Amino acid sequence: MILLVGAGIPVRTVSAYKILHDKMIVADGRNTQVGSFNFSRAADRSNSENVLVVWDDPVLARSYLNHWTSR
Repeated sequence: MILLVGAGIPVRTVSAYKILHDKMIVADGRNTQVGSFNFSRAADRSNSENVLVVWDDPVLARSYLNHWTSR
């Protein structure tokens, strides 16, 4: 997360839940990435993970943003 913040990318965290297990990125209000990937070195190099990227679908992106902001 420090890398994202250092690059000027807005990052939001939520403390209302013991574990917030959602893993998603919504970029430019149009592109969505979701899956099991933990955005860690282990996930990248050692684990079996899945990631789905949907490009240019603002309706889907809005749905995920609504889910995230409802937390």
